[in-house]
Formats: sequence, C-alpha cells, structure tokens
Amino acid sequence: MVKKIFILALFAIIFSCTSTKNDYGMVRFKPTKFNIKPTKNKEYTKHIDTSVFYMAVFSEEYIKEYNLENFKSGFKFYGDGKVGHFKGVNFNEAESFNPKKATMGYYNYSDEGLFIEYVYEIPGGIYKVAKNQLIVSESSIDTLVIKTFKSATSAEKKTKYVKREIPKEALNYKTDW
Repeated sequence: MVKKIFILALFAIIFSCTSTKNDYGMVRFKPTKFNIKPTKNKEYTKHIDTSVFYMAVFSEEYIKEYNLENFKSGFKFYGDGKVGHFKGVNFNEAESFNPKKATMGYYNYSDEGLFIEYVYEIPGGIYKVAKNQLIVSESSIDTLVIKTFKSATSAEKKTKYVKREIPKEALNYKTDW
C-alpha cells in the first residue's frame, strides 16, 4: 500500500512540474509557476498602452558587442494581465506579433507598483522566471524604464523601452496562455 501511495505521489510531482510547447515551440507553463497573478486593476492604463509594442533600447556598445544591429525585442502587453516578451520582430509583418511566438508572462499593477514576470530558457534546457518592475518615476506612457531584479543568472539592470506602433491586424491575436 505504501509503495502505491509513493508511486502516485511521484507521478503527481512529475506531472505538476511539466510544461507544454505550442505550435511555434514556445514553452507554456501553468500560472502557478509565477509569483504574481494577472492584474485585475485597470489603473495600469496610466502607465502602459496595450495597443503598441515597447521596444528595448540598447547602447551602441551593447549592440556592437552582441551583434544586435537589426535585432528588435521587447514587450507587448495585453489587457488581461498577460505580457509577451518578443525577440526578432519585424514591424512590417503583423504575424511577427503573434503572441504564440512570444515568451509568456504576466504583469500585476497594485499600490506597490507594476511588476512583470516572464519565463525564459537558460543553458541546459532549464527555465527561469525573470522578475521585473516598472520604474514609474522614470517612465511615461511612451517610454518605459524596467528594472530586472538580480538573480543567480543575471545582474540587476535597467532597460529603456520605447513605444512603437504595430500593424492594426496584430491587435486581433489572442494569447495562448
């Protein structure tokens, strides 16, 4: 009897830690993987626009060092507390902003601020939750300054994101998480 309970518990643990991949090979986790819950507070609209893309702005040295001359990445926020972290977007193609191609994440707005979490892969096939906070005092609706918290795999840093228009057709996509 104890052996059966042990085996059932082992299966429960294994299946609770699993993730799935969508048609584009992007990993989708259960919301329990995240420390924050999707926002229900509509006051977030004071700080972010869900109809645009916020593109990361890097220094020229950083761009040259990492060979990012034509590489565009950033965030697309959705009205239901979800956020997609995109890499390699093309502003002329609506399909480039399909959330199924994004790294999944959530954001939460409260009296403590606007927090963002998204999952990314680190070497070895391991996934890590990136924890970020919007620095409201340094941001506007057109420019976001987001602080990434220090973790075992990255240093604390601030990144500036500028608002960019996207094709209107891209606003019809729905998240798959």
